[in-house]
Amino acid sequence: MAKELKRSVEDMVAGVKQGRKRYAAELMSVIETDGRKAEKYLSQFTTPLKKAHIIGVTGWPGVGKSSLVYRMARSLLAKDKQVGIIAIDPSSPFSGGSLLGDRERMKGIDGDERLFIRSVATRGHVGGIAGSSRDFIRVMEAMGKEIVILETVGVGQDQVAVTQLVDTIILVLIPGMGDYLQSLKAGVLEIGDIFAVNKSDRMGVNQAVADLKNMVGLSQHQNEWIPPIVKTIAINGNGTKELMGHIDRHRQHLKKHGLIISKMRSAAKAEIIEVIMSRCIDYVAKAIELNGTLDKYARQILEGSSNPYRAADEILMNCGFIEPKQSLSRRRKVDE
Repeated sequence: MAKELKRSVEDMVAGVKQGRKRYAAELMSVIETDGRKAEKYLSQFTTPLKKAHIIGVTGWPGVGKSSLVYRMARSLLAKDKQVGIIAIDPSSPFSGGSLLGDRERMKGIDGDERLFIRSVATRGHVGGIAGSSRDFIRVMEAMGKEIVILETVGVGQDQVAVTQLVDTIILVLIPGMGDYLQSLKAGVLEIGDIFAVNKSDRMGVNQAVADLKNMVGLSQHQNEWIPPIVKTIAINGNGTKELMGHIDRHRQHLKKHGLIISKMRSAAKAEIIEVIMSRCIDYVAKAIELNGTLDKYARQILEGSSNPYRAADEILMNCGFIEPKQSLSRRRKVDE
């Protein structure tokens, strides 16, 4: 059952903008369970320009992403920055999205008032992120967070949706991942703005760095940015200072080339399309009493009197999305 918010829109918006964690946590719980009910609150958090720098930390499970995020957060807090962390939970969507092991790693800084941590289950959302991640970022920006770190559940060739949400992507690897490095050539390599070879006290670190350098040298780079490669040991903080320096450099690079506005524009377009698709699905489901209608069309397809394309056209025509003549024209083409 979706959680209801008892606070008024005005109180909730004011509380979040004051940076009050309880208000933000309540709103995020509603976003997770029923985004439509949270829209009346979220619609109040409009800003002409984005304030926060969004950093995505991604990589294969077990490479030490959470430990690295902890070190990054400590470094930022030492500079008196307002920091938000969104940890994507790959566990069961029925777990409630608790931080589990991540909370243990954050013990040293979890009580800091400048830090707000939130975990969220993917709930079947593809791309290595959760469907509510975009709204969570909006809430954290409204809280006044200057840096928001988004840690994904992992990365693969179908898990690059994080690129639509963040400004800087840190791709984390460890020595001994030769086969995985080869797979990066298929497309994932291009998403990394900075490569962190974590657990660099292990054997094979120099070979991993050399392989990465070769691959980075072969890939195409826009606006003169060549992804740096950093050796890190998250467990003791080695390499954190260098990593944070590269993050700052990349931020300045984005500003210099006007890429921040470009990224914001692309993200806004993607979000509009996402909302439209959600609205259309909701509308169609309510307008045609989805289950009964789908059962009817499924029987027709099995009987051979219809096909999925004709069924979809008729459903959309009945909902007003397609004019009858368009539907008939499409049907003739399908039948031919």
